[in-house]
Amino acid sequence: MRKSMVVAGVIVIAVVVATAYIYVFYRAPVTTHTPPATIRVGTLPDDDVLPLFVAKEEGIFEKYGLSVELVPFRSAFDRDAALIANEIDASISDPVAVILMRAAGYDIRIVGVEMGKDPELGGFCIVASPGSDIKTVEDLEGKAIAISSNTIIDFVTDKMLAGVDAERVEIKRMPERVQMLISGEVDAATLPDILARYAMSQGATLVASENMFGGNLSFTVTVFRGDFVSESQETVRRFINAYEEAVERINTNPEAYKELAVEVAKIPEEVVAEYSVPTFPMPQPYPEEFRKNFEEVLEWARSKELVEEEIAFENCVWMA
Repeated sequence: MRKSMVVAGVIVIAVVVATAYIYVFYRAPVTTHTPPATIRVGTLPDDDVLPLFVAKEEGIFEKYGLSVELVPFRSAFDRDAALIANEIDASISDPVAVILMRAAGYDIRIVGVEMGKDPELGGFCIVASPGSDIKTVEDLEGKAIAISSNTIIDFVTDKMLAGVDAERVEIKRMPERVQMLISGEVDAATLPDILARYAMSQGATLVASENMFGGNLSFTVTVFRGDFVSESQETVRRFINAYEEAVERINTNPEAYKELAVEVAKIPEEVVAEYSVPTFPMPQPYPEEFRKNFEEVLEWARSKELVEEEIAFENCVWMA
């Protein structure tokens, strides 16, 4: 897409710093002797953010000396516009957003990777509209597929299409994309797993999913504004520690958090019965093992003329 979209800052992006050291250096002691540090975190209706809500509702953030405001957004576009405008300090995002933000001149840092390492955890799917004769990726040749341009969904769609020439239809907000798919206004759409399941409950057909390609094509990362990280490294460490404790609680008794997950992710009631709270990996640095994914995303962005200059891996992660 046009470079102007990047420079204008209308491209979805996300933020937080990732350390290249071993996990032990992530740790920060619990404190109750200093005034709470405030962090504004942007969220989307997705179960990726469940640990944030658990940490908020169960007082874990306060335990680590933090006052966290969770700010809801309807789309990644809206959330990242707020990040650019310094209206939020952090969010759960992805490497595509970070690279495009950096290309636009914004200092955004990955502080950790949460989802994506395990192919069974989350992911995106291409689904065809009810009544469609589309069964395979090859059947999408010349068909209209709803996506959000210059985002992780755009990247994953390209990977799954593998050269098949489908017409891209820009529908940024997920609810609208789902409804257009179900009503047959588009031939297909790329959706998160849970919304793909809902669409299938309404007659849509699964065409492709990330786990059909031998592993995840996308990763979920925590991002912060670079200036926040530079000025408040101890606060970022405490945030990561609180997130980790929330993950431990969820993984110990996932069923206890299903109701909250359904509420947070706005999971349609048609698929609530089959929905299971995911097992969340512990937060970890964004180390060398993820450099390959980073380079793939960067090459993709260059191929779409979204990035011209070099974007160094080291400049996009928090070297704690």
